[in-house]
Amino acid sequence: MDKELKDGILLLDKQKDISSNAIINKVKWTLNRNGFKVDKIGHSGTLDPNATGLLVVLINQATKLSDYLLLDDKEYVATILLGKSYDTYDVCGKLIEEKTLNENDLDYVNANIDSVLKSFIGTSMQIPPIYSSLKMNGRKLYEMARNNETIDIEAKKRQINIYEISLLNKPYLQDGMILFDIKCHVSKGTYIRSLAFDIGQRLNMPACIKELQRTKSGCFDIKDSYNLKDIEIGNYHLINMLECIKNMEIINADSTMYNDIVNGRMIKINSNDRMIAIAYENELVAIYEHDKKDIFKAKRVWK
Repeated sequence: MDKELKDGILLLDKQKDISSNAIINKVKWTLNRNGFKVDKIGHSGTLDPNATGLLVVLINQATKLSDYLLLDDKEYVATILLGKSYDTYDVCGKLIEEKTLNENDLDYVNANIDSVLKSFIGTSMQIPPIYSSLKMNGRKLYEMARNNETIDIEAKKRQINIYEISLLNKPYLQDGMILFDIKCHVSKGTYIRSLAFDIGQRLNMPACIKELQRTKSGCFDIKDSYNLKDIEIGNYHLINMLECIKNMEIINADSTMYNDIVNGRMIKINSNDRMIAIAYENELVAIYEHDKKDIFKAKRVWK
C-alpha cells in the first residue's frame, strides 16, 4: 500500500529543455514509484523550456495555494545577447534580425548599459512575447503564433514592476555579438524575455535571452532546491504550507474554532487585514477573508 505523502511544497531546480508541466509530471511519477501517493501536483509559476532554476512544486492539498503563490515577486539571473533577435525573444525561436557588432558597439554598450538598465526600474507597461502561455479568446498565444495567426499583442500589455536590476559582469564581444549577465527582482507577470528585447531597443540593437535562471520566488530560494536525482533517491524535504504564508496574519485556532472552520462557518476575529490564515496544530487549515466588521468568511479550507 502506498504511504500517504504529506501535503506541502517541494522546491525543484528545473533543468533545461523541458517544460514545467513535463518535469512536475516526472516528479509525480517518481514519487509514486517510490511508494508515496501523490493525487495532485502543480506549480506556482511556469518556466520556459529553455529556462532553468527554481520551480515551486505544490503537492496534493498544497495545490490550493497556487493562486496565492502566483502573486509572489521573482528574481532571475539572465544572459542577454546583443546582435540577434528571435520571434520568441530567446535563442530557441526563429531568427528575425541579425547585426554583426564590433569594438565600437562594445564601447557604446559599456558607456550606456548602466543608465539603460536603471531606466527600467519602477512601474511600467510591458508587452509580453507572442510565444507565451497567456490566453486570447480562450486560446494560448503560443498556439496561435505557431499557426501563424494574427495576434494583437498590444492588447495583452500589462503593468509590471522592476524593483531591482543590476549588471553582473562587464559586457564582452564574442563572435560578432555582445553578451552580459543581469540580475533582476521583478513583480509577478514580468517577462524577462520581453525585458531583454526592450533593453536591445533602447540600445538600438537586436537582443534576446541566451540563458535564464530563476533564483528566487517569493520567500523561496534556489539554494534550498532539489533536482530530479535527489528526488529519485529520496533526498528532499517538503515544506509545511504554513511556511508559505508570509504576507498574511496567522491565527492559531482552538478546537472550537477549528470545528467552525471545517464546517465552513464564519468566524469572529479582531484583525485589520483583508485576508488571514488559520492554523491548527501547526498545520494550515484555512484562509479567511474579511466580510463585515470583525467577521471573516471562508475563502479556502483544507480538511
